[in-house]
Formats: sequence, C-alpha cells, structure tokens
Amino acid sequence: SLPAPSLAVFQRWFLYPPDVTPHFHPNETTLAWLQRSYPSLPPALHPLECTLRPGEVLYFPDRWWHATLNLDTSVFISTFLG
Repeated sequence: SLPAPSLAVFQRWFLYPPDVTPHFHPNETTLAWLQRSYPSLPPALHPLECTLRPGEVLYFPDRWWHATLNLDTSVFISTFLG
C-alpha cells in the first residue's frame, strides 16, 4: 500500500489495477507515453486518472500500476507501507 502525499505540487496520476497490464515502456518517460501512446489507446484501455493538488494525499492498493506527471516544479515523498 502506498500513500502519496503532494507537497506544493500539482501532479497527474495514471492508475491501472493489478489485473490490467499497462503499455508503459521502462525507458520512456510519462510525458513521452502521454504524448505518443496515450492518444491511441482504445477507451477500454484508458487508465484511471486524477490530479493531486498541494496538500492532498492519494492512496492506492498494493500492486497497482501507476505513472505520474508533474505539472509544476515539485517535491514528492513516497512511502511504502507493508
């Protein structure tokens, strides 16, 4: 499980449940994926999305795939709880 606090940052999150493998490439940035791959995804393969605002916390369960895109200069801390 991972709580993701946002400290003075706007951050866009893309989430997939564990049973759906996203088409993220390990050598590609989130921005490159968003510009190249995301537009051609069929609607059924779109991730869950949200934008974290300063002071907000996002919690998502263990084993969920995720990618983030900082929308501004940012400071980010992640914590793994087990």
